[in-house]
Amino acid sequence: MSVFLRPFRPDEVDELWARRQREIAEGSVWGPSSREQVAERVAHSGTWTDTAAGLLFAVEADGVLVGDVQARRSQTVYPPGVVEIGIDLHAEADRGRGIGRQAVAQLTRRLFEAGDAHRVQLSTDVDNEAMRRVAELLGFGFEGILRGFMPSPEGPRDYALYGMTETDYRGVSTSWTSTS
Repeated sequence: MSVFLRPFRPDEVDELWARRQREIAEGSVWGPSSREQVAERVAHSGTWTDTAAGLLFAVEADGVLVGDVQARRSQTVYPPGVVEIGIDLHAEADRGRGIGRQAVAQLTRRLFEAGDAHRVQLSTDVDNEAMRRVAELLGFGFEGILRGFMPSPEGPRDYALYGMTETDYRGVSTSWTSTS
């Protein structure tokens, strides 16, 4: 399967906004709240911005848009060189096929190779076994539980935190040839 990270295209705004409206209806408070904000994120995807989107890429698998990956850095939250990444595969059918692993590997490689990061971290719901497995397969180290971290309609959720330093990356990235 061919997985590729690319900037979003302007013709994808409506599809992304419709998806975001469903998320809002389900109680999501995280992310853009208007079509204009989605369009702004799309317009700047593929380049670093000072917004919450940071660095945003579309995830394409075999020529089809299947999700997005993001990298966030904030000088008011993290020290310089520390980057938090996230991924969202839009359809359940696209999960468990290696797409997420390849996308996370590609984004992590880009961040370290471009000199954007000396540490990359990711967090995921403690019950998201698939994402936790991806982090561990790629060599991210488990660093602990962020208790009551993420708002949800049911109340704050615990998240597992994983990190990788540039030294870690140099030691594991050669094994990624089959994943990215």
